Amino acid sequence: MTEEVELKWISGFWRRIGALFIDTLILGATGLVLGLFLESFFVQIGAWGRLVGFSIALIYFGVMNSSITGGQTIGKKVLKLRVVDSKNVPISLGKSIIRYFILGIPFSLNGAQFSNEAMLSFLMYPLSLIIFGGLFSILYLYIFNRITRQSLHDLVVGTYVVNANVEQQELGKVWSVHLIIVAILFLAAAVVPAFTKQLAQSEPFKGMLEVQSALSNNPSVAYATISSGSSTFSSTNEETKTTTYVSSQVFLRADNVSDVELARRLASIVIANYPQALQKDTVQITLTYGYDIGIASSWSNHAHNFNPRELQSAE
Repeated sequence: MTEEVELKWISGFWRRIGALFIDTLILGATGLVLGLFLESFFVQIGAWGRLVGFSIALIYFGVMNSSITGGQTIGKKVLKLRVVDSKNVPISLGKSIIRYFILGIPFSLNGAQFSNEAMLSFLMYPLSLIIFGGLFSILYLYIFNRITRQSLHDLVVGTYVVNANVEQQELGKVWSVHLIIVAILFLAAAVVPAFTKQLAQSEPFKGMLEVQSALSNNPSVAYATISSGSSTFSSTNEETKTTTYVSSQVFLRADNVSDVELARRLASIVIANYPQALQKDTVQITLTYGYDIGIASSWSNHAHNFNPRELQSAE
């Protein structure tokens, strides 16, 4: 004979994460199916593809976490959870949509492609506030707010994720220290861009940004990133060897990731706009083709390596 474990009204951390994992798998599968039919469209719209994924997720979570379906997504239904208000009643569609906006926007904007002009303008301050302030606050509250298990989106709209068919129980208040830490996280996120802007205007970052802009101006290129560094290799039979490099990941508008001549032309652009590349051992151009719609992504890559001095002498 086994004893039944009495469930608390508020859902536990891992049960809630499990429901989210199931819902994420469903959305990911939906995105991949759409990608089979709309790949070229998703590639052409580039960074705007994340808006597609966000819209799908907004409809899914907005509708299914509302009173329309009893406050249960598929994941929550499987694990017998639901979203309710302080009266243990499923919330309205409008409130559910606002709830997902607060949760989804920081994650959707995180990793999105922004132009250098946008990232060096006043726009970087609200973006940092929303992305980093939102992300860190949501994650912090998920993990450490153990009394009500409310994260940022729950606190704003007054909702709880609870075990279904369990009677409502009295709850304590959210620890005030949690709210102070959330305020500090948002304040830090708002201040950080002031330092990153100064960093971007100094060398070598300023030169790297110029290379990035030059690469992005190529008609074959949708977007490009640039970095510089070194790699150290060692083995028992050989001496330690350090290789310096300039590396660029170039996102293409067409599936030409194996085009060596295109990679060579792009490597020449790097050298022309970043003379320090001639002092490196390798210029690596990674050609990338694919899409990212937030809920799913598909990429193909091909790395092309060039000796910068050989490239310069061949011109």
